[in-house]
Amino acid sequence: MAFEHKENTATVFANDKKSADNQPDYTGKGKVGDELMEFAMWKRTAKSSGNEYYYMSFKKPSEKFGNKGQSKPAF
Repeated sequence: MAFEHKENTATVFANDKKSADNQPDYTGKGKVGDELMEFAMWKRTAKSSGNEYYYMSFKKPSEKFGNKGQSKPAF
């Protein structure tokens, strides 16, 4: 039986295919409500404090980043 996410859970993995700085550091899939979503996550550093944080974006698998105001590449 294939793995199935429970509602409002996700798994992300290191992006071992990253070839440019603008590509996500981590990618994954999960369920938001009953809908399957794709996740992309970037490790960033705050300019003002120098603290590290993660920026995350998600989309429906059938959409591409950039179509609805998103500025991150598809994965």
